[in-house]
Formats: sequence, C-alpha cells, structure tokens
Amino acid sequence: MKKFALLVIIGLFLMGCSLPFTISWNNAPTQEIETPVQINPTETTGVIATEPLATVAAPTAEPLIGTELNLGGVYMVLPPCMAMNATGILVPAAPYDENNGPMEYYPENRKISLQGYPISGSFFDPATTNHGGITVYPIAPFAAMNEAVATEITEMQTLLAAQPAAPDSIPLLPNLYAAQVFSSNEKYLSFQNGQGIRFLTQYAQYYAPVNNHELFYTFQGMTVDGKYWVSAFLPVNAAYLQENYDSVNVPAGGIPAPAMDDPNYGNAMDVYYVSMLEKLNATPDNAFTPGLDCLDEYIQSLNISD
Repeated sequence: MKKFALLVIIGLFLMGCSLPFTISWNNAPTQEIETPVQINPTETTGVIATEPLATVAAPTAEPLIGTELNLGGVYMVLPPCMAMNATGILVPAAPYDENNGPMEYYPENRKISLQGYPISGSFFDPATTNHGGITVYPIAPFAAMNEAVATEITEMQTLLAAQPAAPDSIPLLPNLYAAQVFSSNEKYLSFQNGQGIRFLTQYAQYYAPVNNHELFYTFQGMTVDGKYWVSAFLPVNAAYLQENYDSVNVPAGGIPAPAMDDPNYGNAMDVYYVSMLEKLNATPDNAFTPGLDCLDEYIQSLNISD
C-alpha cells in the first residue's frame, strides 16, 4: 500500500505529463567496445575466479549452453531461448548536475544490447532502445555522484544480507522518472562473481494497468568485490496481459482494469493490483515470453571484470 500511496502523490505532482511516461537518456556520443570475442568453453580469458558467496547458493553447476561472449570484460553465455547475439558500447560519463533528473548523470559504464530477442517493440526493447539491455556501472564513482545513489547501494547490501522473501522495496539503478507500480516474482540469484535479485515490475506516473508493452524483468545486483553494479532491464510478456496501457481488449484469462471514470477508481485499482500480483506470482517461470528461467540462466552466466 505504501507503493500505491507514493504512486498517487507522484501522479498528482505530474498531472500535466502526457501518458504513458517516456524516459530521456543522455545521447552523448558513444565509443564502441572492441569486437565481441568468441570464447571456447575451455578458455578462461576474462573470467574472474572467486570464492562461492556464503549467503547465496552458487550459480548452477550444470554446464551453460549457448554462445559465449566477452564484451569489454562483461563475460556471458547467451542461451538459445533468449537472443542470437549481443553487442557492447562504452558510454561516456555524464557529470552530476543538481538541475538534472536521476537518469541524466552516471559514470562511464558498459552497455550491452541484445539482438534477436524473442519480443520486440516493447518500452524496454534491448535491441532498439537505450532503456533495455544490461548496464554495468562502477560503484565507487556512481555513489560519489549523489547521496541517493549511495543510499540505493547501501540498501542493496542490506537486502542481500537479509534476503527477505517479500521485500518491501528493492533498490534499482538508475532511478527512473516514475514510481514503481508493483513488484512480483522476486528471486535472489548469484552470477559468476556476484549476487542480486530479479523481479518483474512496471513504472508509471499514474495508475497503469499491467500490460505487455511496459512490463519488464529486471535484475539488480553487485559483484562480490563491491566494484560493479549490474542492472538488467529486459521486457517480458504474459499471454493473459493486455497489449498496452490503453488497450480495450483483455486476452482470455486476463484481469480487466477498472474504468478510469469509476468514482471509486483509486480503491478499485488497489484491488486490481492485488489480483494481478497473485496471478503474476502464480504463473510458472516458463510461461512468460521469454521464460524467466531463461533470463535467470543468462544472468547467472555473467562474470564482470575490469
């Protein structure tokens, strides 16, 4: 309910904004990371050897199947169920300015885009937008930019140490220009030299119906040495969700959102979110597109080096 209250406050404050919300990214020129290098399974180039984390189960011991890539020190295995290829760019730093929004400052970072992703055209499309994909931020310079970022990092450390089954809030970087409407399907994951948490969510400046255009899977985590923050924004679809926030038709098995002219709209949306969260959490991982189990496999393959 705290999230819903926050959403109402932000919605009133941003009443003049057009819907749905959009995110503007800094469009500074970017420098291409060296050509992706295919790595044979027996090679260890670019892979950091680390001790298993004490608080989280180690990544699966099963051999990872897929295309191995090392993009500027971001090692990964692309499973066949997820994408055909990945490319990386080095994004120049954008200095902090108190007059800018939370997405307009960041240290130099590594951005990974995915080609051949199972769905396209979503808000967080990892192939054609700056919103989606994987970003690796150096933690120390990012935390030094703003107290809000440092707070997110501290809260993530606390969350991963305690690992509550149903966290009240989950740290996320970069901060978005909207409120988190909900979070569901939470699961703690280890990658090859770090740990974090994945969940499904949607951000908006208003009471947004859960829809396939804006729903996304995110992983937020840190390397075990505390040097890097890994942020993944990957769209997912569910067969029973409406296509967009303003879609009239709701697929079979879906839950219609209350009409906006409902005199009890706020309370009706609260009830709607409770029902939708129950449905999302009850949906098997492999029933989403792409499957959450597939995306988990990709995240668990990551190994971040300098």
